[in-house]
Amino acid sequence: MRKIIILFTIFTVWINVSGQQNDEIILDINYKGEYLGLDFPETVPEIFAPGLISGKGRLHCFPSFSVNNKEIYWMTIPQKIMTMREVDGKWTSQEIASFSSSGLNLAPFIAHDNTIFFSSDREGGHGRFDIWYTTKTDSNYTIPTNIGDKINTGNSESTPTVSENMTMFYTGSVQGKLYNRGIYYSTYKNGEYKEPVLLPEHINIMDTCNLDYTPFIAPDESYLLFCSNRQNPEMELCHIYISFKEKNGEWSNPIDLSLKMNFKTSSKFPYVSPDGKFLFFSSGANIYWVDAIILNIDYE
Repeated sequence: MRKIIILFTIFTVWINVSGQQNDEIILDINYKGEYLGLDFPETVPEIFAPGLISGKGRLHCFPSFSVNNKEIYWMTIPQKIMTMREVDGKWTSQEIASFSSSGLNLAPFIAHDNTIFFSSDREGGHGRFDIWYTTKTDSNYTIPTNIGDKINTGNSESTPTVSENMTMFYTGSVQGKLYNRGIYYSTYKNGEYKEPVLLPEHINIMDTCNLDYTPFIAPDESYLLFCSNRQNPEMELCHIYISFKEKNGEWSNPIDLSLKMNFKTSSKFPYVSPDGKFLFFSSGANIYWVDAIILNIDYE
């Protein structure tokens, strides 16, 4: 009996019923340390935080980390943004982010200054889904602000990602592509975002069978990650691609990263951690992570 009590004390597990998703009960364990204390992956993708962040009902997202890696935000289905944070070396239980209490909310991205950009259908928008942002205060986050009608239209804008100089890459409406979705960017000058620019056709293939979306821009804008079905346009089987910015400012021809990782199922929502150590992406009901050394490619 004493042995059982000791083991129970060391390995404390409790059921967090409030985190229940799609009739699934989530087990919260004592997570401690960098990246929840999980073993780091190498060059073969592994499921990230199975049963906690990865699992049934968790689709269409990547986990976004704060610059100090002490906060994580991600999206669940139905669309709401969840968060955990590290306090005194221990990660808190997951909870709904304070700014995710109105409408459907998805695709959170934490910028280098800890501003959080995300997409939402909350009241006050211009279209089906708009891009919003919230900034951190000492105790919480501010009431979200719509990023404005230079970027937001009467359609849907989503999956925002920003570089260190605040240039935004995002998914927007493009007629003539599969689901009418494509990748734009908008520069930030004098306190506002400028008129968006559609990325060139070797990034956005103009064909009704082609899908190019869910971008991630490197902090220094040296490379762009996105997902595309260009390797097999007859199917919506997306792979992750990388394009490098060349000396003339143009984007290189995209390279199939999923092929390099030998990852054969659909892969979307690429994201690189702020410390540059890991590549994350979504596939099915799971988030995967892999050593970011996979990005080291001789593309010339």
